[in-house]
Amino acid sequence: MRAGSAACAACAFLALSGCVQGPLSTLDPASQVTRSVAALWWSMAAGTGIILLLMLGLAVVALRCNPPRAPGRRGVLALLVGGGLMLPGAVIVALLAFGLRLDQAQWPPGAQAEAARAFHVDVVAHQWWWEARYPDVGGKTAQAGAETADTAQAAANGGGNGAGALRTVNVLHVPAGVPIHLRIMATDVIHGFWVPRVAGKLDAVPGKVNRIRLMVDEPGEYAGVCAEYCGDGHAHMRFTVVAHPPEELPRRLAELAEGRP
Repeated sequence: MRAGSAACAACAFLALSGCVQGPLSTLDPASQVTRSVAALWWSMAAGTGIILLLMLGLAVVALRCNPPRAPGRRGVLALLVGGGLMLPGAVIVALLAFGLRLDQAQWPPGAQAEAARAFHVDVVAHQWWWEARYPDVGGKTAQAGAETADTAQAAANGGGNGAGALRTVNVLHVPAGVPIHLRIMATDVIHGFWVPRVAGKLDAVPGKVNRIRLMVDEPGEYAGVCAEYCGDGHAHMRFTVVAHPPEELPRRLAELAEGRP
């Protein structure tokens, strides 16, 4: 009895430990897109819980039948059609509708029209670090180590607008409350650009330019990771999105362009 109680307590502890809102938690959203993702997750968790309770209830009813009765052919057919076709079909259709709506929210129909007022950043993935280029801001590399052969190769692959643009390493400086258009690229292998609290994951593919739209609710720092295994240094391929008040961002970018930390 004690062993069973200890096992239940251990399982409960492990389950609750996964509910902590850490820096990489999608359940601690900081944008409209991730709020929709969190709502989808909670809806799926609630639905799963309801189905689990239903199945446990059916198991209890079956065990309490004395003597056990085998269901008739009509009952078996109803269970197969209802539980094996209709219920899963309804769940799949609902998830598809929600997913399409979420995809539209991430890149709405008017996103191209807002390009003139959006903030643009080119993000280039390397093994095993991230390079951010600001095509509208002239300057130099803000952190040491970015001027490498990989950077030159990224430019050769169409990785940026102008060789004189400001560049930062493993940090993206963006405005809060303003649409942000990112072009995601890679120089070597496939990487995965993911800021869990701000947006969904998007692959960075060599020779291809993928685009993602962000809008951060509040100023602050948001952790990002590479979400696609890319070699020995994959676990350390992290970056930070720093969202500034819109009126303060130009000053900060000017400081970086002048080489000030």
